[in-house]
Amino acid sequence: MVKKMMNTKQLFNRLILILIIAGWLAPDLMAQKGQGGTESNLSMGFGARAFSLGRAFTALADDPTAVFWNPAGLEYVYQQSATFFHTTLFEGTNYDFLGYAFPTLNLGTFGMGVARIGVGGIKQRDYLNTDLGTFSWEEYHGFFSYGKRLPWNLSAGLTVRVVRRAWNGLADQGNLTDTGVGMDMGFMYRPQIFTNILLRDWTFGLNVRNLFAPQVKEGNAIDEFPLSIRLGVLRRIFLKGQQNHLNLLLDFDYSQKRDIKIHFGTEYRFRNLAMLRVGFDGSQPTFGAGLQYSIFQIDYAFTSSPYSSVFSSVHRFSVSLNFGPTRDDLFKIAEARRKEREEKLIAAMREADRQKMIKEHLGKGNEFFKQGQYLDAIVEFQQVLSQDAFNQKAKVMLDSADALLQKRMESERTQAIKEALDKERAESDRRFIQEHFEKGRLYLNKNQFTQALMEFNLALERAPNDETILNAISTTKRRLNEELNRLVTKIRQEFRNGNYSEALRLVAEAQLLGGENPALQQEIDTLRQRIKLQETIQRGLSFFEVGEYDLALKVFEEALQLNPDNQLVKQYYEKARIESRSAKEELDPRSEQLFLKGVDMFVKGKYQEAINVWEEILKDHPYNKKVLTAIENARERLKKRK
Repeated sequence: MVKKMMNTKQLFNRLILILIIAGWLAPDLMAQKGQGGTESNLSMGFGARAFSLGRAFTALADDPTAVFWNPAGLEYVYQQSATFFHTTLFEGTNYDFLGYAFPTLNLGTFGMGVARIGVGGIKQRDYLNTDLGTFSWEEYHGFFSYGKRLPWNLSAGLTVRVVRRAWNGLADQGNLTDTGVGMDMGFMYRPQIFTNILLRDWTFGLNVRNLFAPQVKEGNAIDEFPLSIRLGVLRRIFLKGQQNHLNLLLDFDYSQKRDIKIHFGTEYRFRNLAMLRVGFDGSQPTFGAGLQYSIFQIDYAFTSSPYSSVFSSVHRFSVSLNFGPTRDDLFKIAEARRKEREEKLIAAMREADRQKMIKEHLGKGNEFFKQGQYLDAIVEFQQVLSQDAFNQKAKVMLDSADALLQKRMESERTQAIKEALDKERAESDRRFIQEHFEKGRLYLNKNQFTQALMEFNLALERAPNDETILNAISTTKRRLNEELNRLVTKIRQEFRNGNYSEALRLVAEAQLLGGENPALQQEIDTLRQRIKLQETIQRGLSFFEVGEYDLALKVFEEALQLNPDNQLVKQYYEKARIESRSAKEELDPRSEQLFLKGVDMFVKGKYQEAINVWEEILKDHPYNKKVLTAIENARERLKKRK
C-alpha cells in the first residue's frame, strides 16, 4: 500500500511538470498528435533574432547562438561577440542563454554558451490532496564549440554539449541529478564561383544535432535525446543603390520522433543599423525587429501561441555586444606582424651579407696590399668602408695603401723628370697625370667606371708605359665586370620573382655601365627582351582579367610585336578581340572612373585596394558583369599571394 502511494505521488508530481513543459513546446511539436515532449526541453533554440525568423537560422547563424543552430556559422562572426537571451514562460518558467564567440584569423572560431530552463515552487500533493511541500526542476546545457573555414568556401563546426538535469525536493526521492554528454556537428557552404544574378549569394547550412546523443538518467528511467537534422538555405538579395539587403531563409527540420517541420523567415537590414523580420515557425507566424548602435545590438521577437485561450503569446529579447578587433583588423594586425617579421628577417640576412662582404673585401684588400697592388687594395678597402664606415682596420690599411701609392707615383714622376730632356714639360705632364689619376680614383670609388676609365686613359696618354696607370685601368675593368655580373644576378632574381619593373630598371642600369664583355652584354640584351615581353604579357593579362578587353587587345598587340610566335599571347589576343566585341552593361561616368582607378591598383598588385574600390561600384551596379568578374579575379590573386 505504501509503495502504491509513493508511485502515485511520483506520477502526479511529474505529470504536473510534463504538462507545463509540453504546453510550452506544443506550438512547435504539433505536427502530429502525440508528438509533444519528444525532444530536449531546450531544443527550441536561442536568440530573439532566430525566433523572429521562424527559427530558420541554420544557414545564417553568424552570432554566438551558432553554438546551437550551426557551429560552422561561428566562422562568420565578425568580431568577439556575447549574446544574452531571456524569456519568461508561463507559470514562472525561465528560459535563458548566454553565449560568447571568439574569432581568430587562422585558428578558426571558438564558441561557448550555457542555457537553462527551470521552474520552482511546484506544489506536491498525494492522491489524498495532502500538501507535501514544493519541488523544483531545472535543466542546463553547456556548449563548447569550434568552427573552421575549409577550402572551397566550406566551413565546418563541432559542438560538445554537456547536459545536466536536476529534480530538487521530491517528497519520495529527494534530489535527482544526472549529467550527460553529446556532440553536434554542422556545415556551411557559401559558393563564390558564380556571377549570374540567380546563382550568386546563396548559402547552404546543415546541422546534425545529437550525432552522439547525451543520456540523462531520471530515477530508473534513461532519457536519450533523438537525432535531429536541419537543412537550411539562405538567399541574400542586395538592393540597388543602397547598403541594404534582404535575407530569405528556409529550414527543413527533421527529428527521429516527429514529422519534418518547415521554417521560413525573411530579414530586411537597413545599413546595418536596423532590422525588420517576419517568418513562420511551422504554422505559427512570427515577427521581430533589431537595432544596432556602436557595440550593442538589441533584438526582439514575438511568437503567437496556437492555444491563446490557455497560454499567452511569448515576447523574447536578446542583447548582444560586439567588441574587440574585427576580422579585418585581425588581418591588418597579422599583415603588419608578417611584414615586421619579414623586415627583421631581411635585415638579418642583409646584415649577414654585409658582414660576409666586409670580410671578403677586407681579405682581398690585404692580399692586394701584400702584392704591392695599392690601387686594387684601396678599391677593396673603400668597399669595406662603404658597408662599415667605422671599420678601423680598413681605414688604417686604406691610408697606408694611399700613402704608398702616392709615394710610388711621386717616385716614378721624379725619376721621369730627371731623365727628361725638357724638364719643364715633364713637370707639366706630372701635374696633368696626377690630376687625372686622382679624378679617376674618385670616380672608381663611386663605381662610376666609364668616367674613371676616361680619366685614367687621359693620364695614360702622357705616360703610355706607366704601370700604375695601366693597373688602374685593369682594376677599373675588373670592377666593371664584377658590377655587371652582380646586376645580371639581381636581374635574374627579380625576373623570377615577377618584379618586372625593377628588373627593367636594373637592365637600364647595366646598359649604362657599358663594358667590353660581348657575352655579358648579349645576356643583358636577351634579359631585357624577355623581361619586356613578360611585363607586357602580364599587363595584358591583368587588363583581360578585369574585363578591360580593349586595353588588353592593344597590349597583346605590343607583345606580338616583341615575339610574334608566342602562343600564349596569340591565344589571349584572340580572346580579347572576341570579348571586346561582346555587349557589356554601361556604367555611369563616376562608376567608370572608379573602375579604372581599381584597374590601376590591380595592375600594380594592390588587389585588396582594387576590391575595395570596385565594391563601391556594386552599390549602384550590384550585378555588373565586368565589375563582378574583376572582383572575383582580384580575390583569386589574393588567395594565390597568401
